[in-house]
Amino acid sequence: MRDKRGSGTIIFGLLFLIPFMTFSMFLVESKFLYSIKNAADDAVTAAALAALKSVNPLDIAYGEYVLDANAARDTFYEYLRNNMKLDAGMNPLPGSVAVGPVYVDEFIVYNPESYPAFCPRGTYIKNTAIHVVLRFKTRRPVLKGLFGEYVDITLHRDVDNYYNLQEE
Repeated sequence: MRDKRGSGTIIFGLLFLIPFMTFSMFLVESKFLYSIKNAADDAVTAAALAALKSVNPLDIAYGEYVLDANAARDTFYEYLRNNMKLDAGMNPLPGSVAVGPVYVDEFIVYNPESYPAFCPRGTYIKNTAIHVVLRFKTRRPVLKGLFGEYVDITLHRDVDNYYNLQEE
């Protein structure tokens, strides 16, 4: 006679182990994709801050100032390409987190005559600011068979350089 307790243990182990491993890989992958999104968000924020500084520094020192939209856009694209390792056509270079072209869907400069206002995504604008919506694709590191090979990432960032010290 053969002992059949071992086969039941193996089947139970597989039924538990496969979903547990899949869920564990999903958690690791989601943290990895979140870190890619944060790195791209930092690149967008740094490029927008550089674009805000594209105006004469003396004007910034005296409160409200007016940004030239074209100069701000050129500065933003220059720094974004450097920060995200992109070529002039916004296509990724080796070492970039993007695997395809990076698209800037919205780029709006808010000057004193255009605020107070709300950006198209609902953020209240009350200072000279830059509104950016950017999207790109990145490669999924683990669960390609279940969810597809690429992940679409969309970033929305409204950046100003106003620091409000409030007394508490």
